[in-house]
Amino acid sequence: MKNILNCGAALFLLAAQNSPAHAQGMAAEAADQGDFVISPIIITAQKREQNVQDVGIAVTPIGKAGLDGLGRRDLLELAMQVPNLQILQYNRSLTVINIRGVSQGDFSDAQEAPNAFYNDEVYISALGAISGQSFDLERVEVLRGPQGTLFGRNATGGLVQVITAKPTPVLEGYATLTAGRFGQIASEMAISGPLSQHVRARLSLSTDHDHGYVKNLFDGRRAGNNRAVSARAQLDADVGESGLLRAKVEYLHNDKEKMLYTYRVTGFDADGLGYPLPANVDFWTGRTSPFTIGPTTSCAGCNAFGYRSPGGSYVGNVDTLGDRDREYWSATLRYEQSLGFADLTAITNYQKLDKHYNGDSDATPDPVFNAHFAQDLYQISQEVRLARNSGRFKWILGAYVLKIHSKNLFRHDTPENAPPENAFFSSQLYHQSTKSAAAFGQGEYAFSDKISVIAGLRYGIDWKKDDLILENSFAPTEFFNSSLYPDLASLKFKDYSGKIELDFRPRDGVLLYAGINRGTKSGGFNVASFSIDPATMPFGKEALINYEGGFKTTLAGGRANFNGTLFHYVYKGYQAFVFDSDANIVANHPARITGLELELNAHPTRSFTLNPWVTHLFKAKVYDITLPFGRTTDRRMPQAPAWSAGLSASFEQPIGAGVLTLWTSWKYDGAQYFSPFNAPIEYERPRILGDVRISYGAGKWEGAVFVNNVTNRAYRVYAFDHSLADGGSDNIYAPPRWWGASLSYRLGQ
Repeated sequence: MKNILNCGAALFLLAAQNSPAHAQGMAAEAADQGDFVISPIIITAQKREQNVQDVGIAVTPIGKAGLDGLGRRDLLELAMQVPNLQILQYNRSLTVINIRGVSQGDFSDAQEAPNAFYNDEVYISALGAISGQSFDLERVEVLRGPQGTLFGRNATGGLVQVITAKPTPVLEGYATLTAGRFGQIASEMAISGPLSQHVRARLSLSTDHDHGYVKNLFDGRRAGNNRAVSARAQLDADVGESGLLRAKVEYLHNDKEKMLYTYRVTGFDADGLGYPLPANVDFWTGRTSPFTIGPTTSCAGCNAFGYRSPGGSYVGNVDTLGDRDREYWSATLRYEQSLGFADLTAITNYQKLDKHYNGDSDATPDPVFNAHFAQDLYQISQEVRLARNSGRFKWILGAYVLKIHSKNLFRHDTPENAPPENAFFSSQLYHQSTKSAAAFGQGEYAFSDKISVIAGLRYGIDWKKDDLILENSFAPTEFFNSSLYPDLASLKFKDYSGKIELDFRPRDGVLLYAGINRGTKSGGFNVASFSIDPATMPFGKEALINYEGGFKTTLAGGRANFNGTLFHYVYKGYQAFVFDSDANIVANHPARITGLELELNAHPTRSFTLNPWVTHLFKAKVYDITLPFGRTTDRRMPQAPAWSAGLSASFEQPIGAGVLTLWTSWKYDGAQYFSPFNAPIEYERPRILGDVRISYGAGKWEGAVFVNNVTNRAYRVYAFDHSLADGGSDNIYAPPRWWGASLSYRLGQ
């Protein structure tokens, strides 16, 4: 605690040192190099447009340069540019966001995450619908810390929001064609303009196809590929003198993309946790675990079935190469109207997701297990709010209702060519339904130009039901539903989110803020694997209280913004996801996280921008984790490196009739684990990653070349330890070095 207080005092002194004389000196220096300042960066973190420097929230906006740097790697690349953000992807149709160490790694399709994903203020509940939405954007906002007061459910750790480009009153558009490594051909295009004096439209399209970067030795085919199409249509219509009606339809489709885990043979230690098995060690030596299944095949460096992994980060060897398909629809109707005393906003949304996956579950060339996943989900939501955004007292009041229904299949079986004596299947067909209602309000009162206070409260109720049928080849069919278990399969969660914050502006360009923020996430249901234990099927709600203080300063005559925050999380009921050989379990545990973030956005010269940042998690601990063989201990939170640091920079130079732009982004992540077990096989060592993009634009044309993962670092974005089941682990590696070139044409101004 002493170190934390010392850091807080240092941050305060650093922010306060910008004395008038110091500021005048920097302003004079800026004048010597030309009259320019950083343009205001507008965000909507409080459901109204504000300069990011005026908002007492740790938020990182990603604008045009950063979006160009995303390339075709979607949200994985976003983690390169944002402090304390990690992205875990089982595949491109299931994405888990981790902010400040807060996440839940459950891969069950019906689960919701503790970090929310939004598209134009619309909540996306399905983890399988997140990837693929980052095209034709205006910006991306990443908010760190609980945001449940205004954004609602499941923003315990924060949220990521994509802000799409909107219809324009004049004709404009663009088209970009990209060719890259592994046979990549991608495109992105949009056209926008008026249909009449009061009606505007925008059409957007994105495609991405490549051969994949993981090789299957069994048949020579490749996996990890993209076959994606995304489209969006928007229509804006003026209503009277002060109203706006916006209709938006979005469509995402992934067609038979190939999926392949990289398999690693493991042993297990005295706690039942996997570790890399040396090539000269027999898996079965001294092993008497009652959890282990399969034949006792003796083979040095092999798993329980006598299989030795081929080695290499981008190599697999399976008899059944997985297929995944996804189709997602979203339709939104948004109405805005000025009522004089306040502004009315109403947002209606409908979403539909169909997702299928079939693949080799044992990740070996032997006919052992295949996996089949399917999800059919729909979501309906309605938000209505009133807000007054002017005057000394600014306020917002609203209500939100939501319904989610998800039908899911989770099945394991043996392939048709498996020996008859090994025939086996286990199937879980389950329906989960959620109904939710909430009311919220937040007010900001300015006592003076220097002091203001913000207070907010949200109260919500969730009703959840689970209906599961479990069938397998060695036991009678089991059921879990509200008829058999009314107190376990039908749950009601009531809780509140809230915040109180004090803002102090000692002078222009300096904001000091401190507050307490509470975020919540309701409980849910686990998915049984081989048998149903009714007592462990439901898990409880979680609540996070955040004590946070920070500063936002504008320095050097407006040429630099330097921001920092210190936070301490007290977690009650953290929903920790753990796996043993016969169940995937989310269980509630206490947890604590304490961290520091520093960000700088600087323009040393008119042509040069620099954005370094650094984060340190002093503590990120989950308590009372029971390991597979029964020992209870404390563990590091998953995907919570103690240190992270990043640097983005760009340089523009006029050459001839155009402008040459050099852009690069680099990130260091310390060591981390992928589950609260902290198994040795899940240990991901520290890494440094870098991206580079060079572009030249003249008139309406722009050409660019890029290299992502410049250092060609092989690093995992997912690891799954199932050592007790068969002596192995499944791994997903992020793409290796990826280069390419693009050509863009812009229509209009």
